[in-house]
Amino acid sequence: MTVPIEDVRAAAELVALGLRTGARPTDANPYGRLLERYRSQTLFRDTVDTVASGLGLVVLGAPARTGLVLSTQPGSVFAVRMGDLRSTGMSADEKLIAGLVVLGVAAYAFPQEADLDSSEVKTVEVAALDKFVRDSIERVLAVPGDPESVDGQARTAAELYRRTAAFRPKDRQPGPAKGCTQFAVAEVLGWLVERGAARQMPQLGASTFQLTDRFRLLVADVAGGEALEAMKAVRAGQH
Repeated sequence: MTVPIEDVRAAAELVALGLRTGARPTDANPYGRLLERYRSQTLFRDTVDTVASGLGLVVLGAPARTGLVLSTQPGSVFAVRMGDLRSTGMSADEKLIAGLVVLGVAAYAFPQEADLDSSEVKTVEVAALDKFVRDSIERVLAVPGDPESVDGQARTAAELYRRTAAFRPKDRQPGPAKGCTQFAVAEVLGWLVERGAARQMPQLGASTFQLTDRFRLLVADVAGGEALEAMKAVRAGQH
């Protein structure tokens, strides 16, 4: 069946909206209307999936309150790297610690596979997440694997994390200063906010964040290594 060119354009528009992390679908805006077509029309959904695939993207889901959730294929121009977290650049050690924090957020919020199918809202707080990562360090250090593998890098990150101070105050402002692990946690959570995977919850505290469906679907798509499983086991034992 030939797809009308107007539908191909609409499919590309929906993919573009999915890439804009600040865009939100509603019943009254074009994003919401295109998202409803994706959710209800098989041919349009197939067209969107094909357009996304041609751009090196994979559609993970289309929650009504979040919008189109996209992940990247290997080598995609849209692939996200730890170095993208900070515009001024990050050292190799900072990238490793940030990567461990991302694993920590996933394990903290979704320790069981069933959690990934739940619509329960997950919240995280900077100091609590930092403590959880520290509680997981010994388990991560015991994970086997080649030093260059993901699990090997997680071990290196865990050792760096253990040697870094949890909190250093800023000179004239509240909050953690650069160079401590709570700063790294806050930076990663702020980065997730920019990507639409979390939102700040000032009503619950200045350092509290709520994870969105986008983050849940991204976690479900990630192949978990032993380091992630080790952190999940620590979190599950805390419940």
